Amino acid sequence: MRGKILMAALMATAFGATAALAGPTCTGKGEKLPEEKVQKMYEEKGIQIKKWKISSGGCYEIYGYENGEKVEIYIDPWTGEVVQKNVE
Repeated sequence: MRGKILMAALMATAFGATAALAGPTCTGKGEKLPEEKVQKMYEEKGIQIKKWKISSGGCYEIYGYENGEKVEIYIDPWTGEVVQKNVE
């Protein structure tokens, strides 16, 4: 019985952590802005891009630095606007 309770608690914790880490969802219509163009836009704004990817929610995602601080930025691929920004 104790094992089942412990397993349920561990699973709830794992699923809760996954949900907390999920980023925003980006949906749009038409053609997306080219990744290279959006990268250049943010580099010109002073963002040092260390890693670029497309998030599970369909947003462009930057891991890098801004003003010496670590940042994670989610960008709408249709508008180039910031959807969510996390600073460490």
